[in-house]
Amino acid sequence: MTIAKLCSICFYLLLTIVTVWMAKQIKTEQRLQAKQIAMQKCYLLGIFLVLFVCSALRFDVGNDYHQYTQTAHEAYVGGYVVTEAGFNQLVKLVYGLFGGEYYEIVFAVFAFVTMFLFLKAMYEQSEDFALSFFLFMTLGFYFQTFNTVRYYLALSIALFAAKYVLEKDWIRFILWIIIAALFHKSVLLVIPVYFAATFFWKKSYIIVGLLFSASCFLLKGPVLQLALKLYPSYENTVYLNTEVSYTSIFRIFLVVAFYVWFCLKYPEESKDKRLCFYGQLQLLALDVSVFFSFLPVVTRIVYYFTVTQLFLLPMLIVRIPDEKNRKRAKWLVFAACVIYFALFLYTADKPGVALLPYRSWFFEESRFVYK
Repeated sequence: MTIAKLCSICFYLLLTIVTVWMAKQIKTEQRLQAKQIAMQKCYLLGIFLVLFVCSALRFDVGNDYHQYTQTAHEAYVGGYVVTEAGFNQLVKLVYGLFGGEYYEIVFAVFAFVTMFLFLKAMYEQSEDFALSFFLFMTLGFYFQTFNTVRYYLALSIALFAAKYVLEKDWIRFILWIIIAALFHKSVLLVIPVYFAATFFWKKSYIIVGLLFSASCFLLKGPVLQLALKLYPSYENTVYLNTEVSYTSIFRIFLVVAFYVWFCLKYPEESKDKRLCFYGQLQLLALDVSVFFSFLPVVTRIVYYFTVTQLFLLPMLIVRIPDEKNRKRAKWLVFAACVIYFALFLYTADKPGVALLPYRSWFFEESRFVYK
């Protein structure tokens, strides 16, 4: 392990410890006085600033940072790009306003909006903000926003807009998803999926779904060809050789097992529509991860489902009626997340992740320049 990698891991750990401590001071479930509310907003602002600054100041951190600088250049000069109109127009606006190809500002804009929406979603929708934020950091969601910035902006919008699904405010939900699709069109998938997840899935429906998925896996050759016809930009690319992440599948399995245990142990509590919505999305995530792993970048599809773990796990823990089981569940989740985070950081320098070592343009003399 190099010194740069070790120092970067320590930096990420310090960042996580400080922000999780601040999140612990925020009590969204309690009635507070005006002074306490003001203090909580200060902590929330502090979390936002720490995460935003770390993301905005990074340089060549993330597997596609360099590629994005090239894409931004091509979008600005009118070259051929496959990125969506929202990204292209944002680049032209930023470069035009600042009089040059300052891609650092583009990354900062994405970091600002993405962090704002993630934090707003957790603050407004979670039953335990501190636990949701702990999951956000230790499950790697924050650090992964350094990669594929268009996708994670769309993911943050999808998470934020999920509340409109549960409120059956379909107009607002679809409008937010359309905005997200201006940056990553894969987010359009959540419109039918989130709608389907609002219904209670009977056991017979789940069995039929599993049989259909198993059939697709057995016929993965024709299914892959069909997928490439619908999304030809992935044909003959490295994305077709993506390795299966058994760690991620196991993580989803553990969440599903926890959800199933809760439903069997506390059947009355499990009838809550929000709980069903988030839980059924995890069932779908496990199904897709296992039977459709041969599809290019299937993890991008799965993340639209698994991101709701930020709400599901705190809800399951909070709603366990007996204190002994509740404390035990909380400690088990805590231990599992710490182990997962340690593995995540240890492998964060791998190709396709490239989050280590951390570098900042504030201390760099060179930058990417295109003619």
